[in-house]
Amino acid sequence: MTGAILLLTAAYVATAALLLTLSLATPYPRRVKALAIGLVSVLYAGAWWGFQGMTGWPSSQAMPEQFRVLWINIDERQRREDTPSAIYYWVKALDAAGLPVGPPRSFRRPWSEDAAEAAEAALSAMESGMQLNGSLSRSLMQADEDSAMLSDYAGELSVTGAAQGEISIRFTTAPARHLPPKQPPG
Repeated sequence: MTGAILLLTAAYVATAALLLTLSLATPYPRRVKALAIGLVSVLYAGAWWGFQGMTGWPSSQAMPEQFRVLWINIDERQRREDTPSAIYYWVKALDAAGLPVGPPRSFRRPWSEDAAEAAEAALSAMESGMQLNGSLSRSLMQADEDSAMLSDYAGELSVTGAAQGEISIRFTTAPARHLPPKQPPG
């Protein structure tokens, strides 16, 4: 991935250098030349920031509606000067059949007490060997004051609702896979 970043950077630098060289020999006014060089520089910076989403840094984009949770990291800030607290989810999107598909992706969500408690409960379930699926919940129900987590009859871990219309994440146990029997060799 680092090679791709360096190649992209070299391509933009070469384009900017070529534009600068060609601009010196043209009869266009200086402000047109400066505008063209400035535009290429802005595009260079825009492509750099756009490419950051593909370099493995956690994305702040919207999470998939349905996903398999691979791991969760709760990053609570220790001091006021630290970076803002966040919860990082490492997930794989689910297809229509409910099976994980595609490469895993890391997502960054803002920290809140309810989200951290739900993530902690999900992380504990994962550490005990459960596989969890997640889904985005736009429920407008209010969380129970005694507990933000419920265990219903199906054994699902879920947040009772998002406060003030925020999107919450609902965790459910992943269904067991039923694989067909293998044929003996020969």
